[in-house]
Amino acid sequence: MTTCIAAITQRFFIVTASDTRLSFGGSYSTDGVLKDEGVHREWGALVAGDDISHAPFVIEEAKRLLRGQSGELNVVKDAFRKAYQSCRSESITDSLLATFEMSIDEFKKRASKQLHPEVFADISIRMRNFNLGCTFMVYGFDDNVQPHIFTVRNPGRVESFDKPGFWAIGAGASSALSTLSVLKQHPDRCAVEETIYNVLAAKYSSESASDVGPETWVWIKRNGCDGFSGSVAWEKEVKALWESEGRPRTLPSAVQAIKQGDLRFFYQGKDGKKPKLLSIVEIPEFEAPFTLLRKEQELKKEQEPH
Repeated sequence: MTTCIAAITQRFFIVTASDTRLSFGGSYSTDGVLKDEGVHREWGALVAGDDISHAPFVIEEAKRLLRGQSGELNVVKDAFRKAYQSCRSESITDSLLATFEMSIDEFKKRASKQLHPEVFADISIRMRNFNLGCTFMVYGFDDNVQPHIFTVRNPGRVESFDKPGFWAIGAGASSALSTLSVLKQHPDRCAVEETIYNVLAAKYSSESASDVGPETWVWIKRNGCDGFSGSVAWEKEVKALWESEGRPRTLPSAVQAIKQGDLRFFYQGKDGKKPKLLSIVEIPEFEAPFTLLRKEQELKKEQEPH
């Protein structure tokens, strides 16, 4: 298991955090595993679960389905749902039907006649209850530069969390969500640095759950750019402040430590030139395509002869 968290901020940033622990059947575990992967255009995915061995296959299938496609929300959502369902069906065939040399369609058509009634009933129940063992939290920006968060879980169910603008998955999800609620995380009210603190506090709270590791991976995303920190010490400083003074309130001292953490973004401007390395405050405000279109229409109207 694990904990993965995502939250939308003011100015349309998305902050994500997760632990880096990978457990093996509850017997042993290892740390240092990144659970966040770019998927398509401005979209990424986090994964949590009791068994994430299927996760690479789901992500690769989603990437295949999205190749050459737009970045619209429904396109990405449908691709992930189909990828999840496809991998689940394949796993059911491999684990339950391979012995009988049947596909799922063949099982539905002829298994009731060829197999003993008890065997048929047992396999039918196991197929219906089959759990792929992993959940995905997909986040990113559509072609209109609008931020989104949604999850995909067994048996391919998709749920949107654009409202409240944050969510968490994994063993520590309940603690994380409780913390974010107490801290009043809100996409329209919380600045980037404040949201980073809130997400980190939620992750630290989740560490009380089993199989959630103490190491934290933070990723900050905005349409057209990805963020990183020039300093690795600030996250440890934030955790120390949270442990000594926080729980659960937002700490100005911790937010200040984040601001001093030298957060930088590779920003690709519209001019097509080499990406620039900018701080949060240096990243220009953007306008969604529909806003730009409206301005163009207004300008043309002004230029028309009266």
